[in-house]
Amino acid sequence: MIKSGVDLSNLQPQMAIAYTIACFVYQKHNVPCVITSAFDDVHKVNTLHQRDGICRALDLRTNNLQPLDIPLVYSDLKNCLGDQFDVVLEKDHVHIEFDVHRAL
Repeated sequence: MIKSGVDLSNLQPQMAIAYTIACFVYQKHNVPCVITSAFDDVHKVNTLHQRDGICRALDLRTNNLQPLDIPLVYSDLKNCLGDQFDVVLEKDHVHIEFDVHRAL
């Protein structure tokens, strides 16, 4: 699912793979995986949401998860996505970005 207003323009292909994997992880916890931000909004300075005109990051909703499931989903995402992706548990979402430097 994609939250209304999310801009998926210039999305790096690897992020589509990450979202597909994230959907399986969220499904395991019986909730939909919702993209809440991509190439839109204001983000922290060092994120890859809008780097060089390419969207290399997605934010995923966590308020639809049970509080005890949030760290489990975070851990599952890190394990399933591997070393090429940074997975960061923020206060109100999970941030996933494709770290091109790790991929090389």
